[in-house]
Amino acid sequence: MSSPCFISCCLPFLALAACAPVGPDHETPAMKLPASFSQGGVSWKSGSPDSQPQPRAWWRLFGDSTLNSLVDRGLAENQELAGAAARVSEARQFSKMARSRYFPAMDMGVSADRTKFRYRGPGGGSSLINNFAVPVDLRYEIDTWGKVRRQVEAATARESATNELLAALRLTVAAEIAQTYWALRAVDADRAVLARTLEIRSKAFDLLTKRRDVGSISGLDLARAETELATAEADRIQLDQSRSELVNALAVLTGAAASGSSVPEKTELPKPPTVPVSIPSDLLRQRPDIRAAERNVVAANAEIGVATAAFFPTIAIDASTGLDATSMGKLFDASSLVWSLGISAFEPLTNLRFLQSQRRATVAAHEAASADYRQTVLEALREAENALQAAAILERRQTAQDQALAAARKTFDLSVKRFNQGLVSFLDVVDAERTRLDAERGANAIRAERLAVAVALAKAVGGEW
Repeated sequence: MSSPCFISCCLPFLALAACAPVGPDHETPAMKLPASFSQGGVSWKSGSPDSQPQPRAWWRLFGDSTLNSLVDRGLAENQELAGAAARVSEARQFSKMARSRYFPAMDMGVSADRTKFRYRGPGGGSSLINNFAVPVDLRYEIDTWGKVRRQVEAATARESATNELLAALRLTVAAEIAQTYWALRAVDADRAVLARTLEIRSKAFDLLTKRRDVGSISGLDLARAETELATAEADRIQLDQSRSELVNALAVLTGAAASGSSVPEKTELPKPPTVPVSIPSDLLRQRPDIRAAERNVVAANAEIGVATAAFFPTIAIDASTGLDATSMGKLFDASSLVWSLGISAFEPLTNLRFLQSQRRATVAAHEAASADYRQTVLEALREAENALQAAAILERRQTAQDQALAAARKTFDLSVKRFNQGLVSFLDVVDAERTRLDAERGANAIRAERLAVAVALAKAVGGEW
């Protein structure tokens, strides 16, 4: 076939390659979303799940240098993140592999052989023939039905999904570090409360010992004071254990060994920062796990196109050239150049049931990915709603707890004065002091929980502000 004739035969197939690929185009699964969060006071506006906001260091809004250092170290050294980053690199290479299908496959070889054959017929005899060849073969599958384009689309979407999963894991690690850190700060605050309690109870025990020695009180009051002192000491030792476990947890989260790890003690529990709440459409854009789920839907949809293209003929251009001679001396002569050029088409005939089942499987996989996407969105909305409502409730609880703490402190001071005046028994002082301790630890617990909820809300809205 002459070159002009061959080119004219290929033109219709090349034109087909420019057509849209077979199979459905991606559409984000439809969902009915609320216009606003119940506590947000905002209205609906459109948003795009494909747009990717720049991640921000939301943990710095707490204004704690130790927390900033721990999170920065965790994002750099955490081993789960290191593994996820490696999986991103793996997905990127798969994407490059898919793109390589746009180009022809070319192979080059070298061969040398010597053949002896016998003549048949009158006279007989034999002959030796040498053959030296340097073949170059080329095959290019024309992407007539968009199979390669769909494969690239799927691989690119999977690479993007893996990137988003890495971003989601970074958000999770930062949130786990922050919540563990505030739990540690709550333990430190309780340790400070117990240290003051131990000081008060120790002084009371010494005073009661002197009063017992002069016979002004009974041994029962002294035994009660000793019990309360020992109980506070046991509680402090238990907090020491809790602190050790939390410090070790922070070490692992930041990619370090637990042995020898330490975090400086701080007893203050600051007021949590205000988290501006995104509306549901923005949540789709901001949360990396939602973007990852949506990219998985894209990949599953593209696989339907790949399976659909398998029903159509495979059209390929085959070409070969090279050098072929009977001696090494003639191998590089112009007369040794050989070539061939052709086009072929293959249509599946006997495996239609297999192809039908394969396409049905890709459709089912797409339905599953779409359901996973919707579930991810619903879970995200639930997490945001839970954190929002918890933040509002905890703020009211803290107001009530602070009032209870103020009253408990006042009651304790009055009971001490009345005991010194001989108006009440030491048991009344013990009850008032225990109530004050419980109120102080309850106030610390609520402050720590508010900080943890602020972290949860930051995570729920994708770490964006």
